Amino acid sequence: MRENNVSWENELWHYISAGDGDNCPMYDHCDLRRGGYWCIADHREYIGDMGYIINSDLIDAHRCEVIRVLRPGRIFILIEMLAQKYLEMGKVSSPPVPESIIKSMGQPDDVEVRLVPLTAYHGALWHLDDSWVIQLNSNDTHAVRKLTLFHEAFHILAHCYSTPVFRKISSRKGSFNELLAEYFTYRVLMPEKWVRDKWAQVQDPDIMAEIFEVPRSAMLTMLGSLRLINPIELLAAADQPIMNQTIHNYEKVQLVNV
Repeated sequence: MRENNVSWENELWHYISAGDGDNCPMYDHCDLRRGGYWCIADHREYIGDMGYIINSDLIDAHRCEVIRVLRPGRIFILIEMLAQKYLEMGKVSSPPVPESIIKSMGQPDDVEVRLVPLTAYHGALWHLDDSWVIQLNSNDTHAVRKLTLFHEAFHILAHCYSTPVFRKISSRKGSFNELLAEYFTYRVLMPEKWVRDKWAQVQDPDIMAEIFEVPRSAMLTMLGSLRLINPIELLAAADQPIMNQTIHNYEKVQLVNV
């Protein structure tokens, strides 16, 4: 684990290290939950969908309900702070966020990004010797690859600063830590202030998606979560559904076909 983290970062990585990967590590201590706010951990019917609530292009009634009632607890606030930190380190103050800022999340030679024609996954992450390899699906659009890139970058950060539990193969039945990676991705690519400011000027989800270089469905999800549009509108405006699946392999092994 690297040193010199500020206190809020130490708090975040402590929570992630203390958790089992599938459940919120703050469940027993969350003031929002204890105060009566809706908590995804208390609604088992949504648990299997946590890994696709944020990042999938599949939008349905359940997802709209989660977007409508979800409130950011402490661990999500810390994730937002982490996203803001790397935007500031990369000197990025307006959309779109360049992919190059992932270099600030590790040593310049630590992370290699490869485009490969995956058939069943959006991306894969490999830890080989002392470096990381992120594979992105060359068949995906640039906007989808960008989401996948930052999702995997969060996994790298988590492994550098904590001892998290992630599924080696993730799918629609994702873990809580996968949801954290999704949340980080959205908050680094679509910070709330930027979205609110641009929406006041644009008022068009399609143009917003182009400005932020994210899939239309991702922008619709963010606009719904910020109550800038009615979440039910997501149902009528969804893109073609895709499954958000990635492979994570943190062992020192040979690359394999996926």
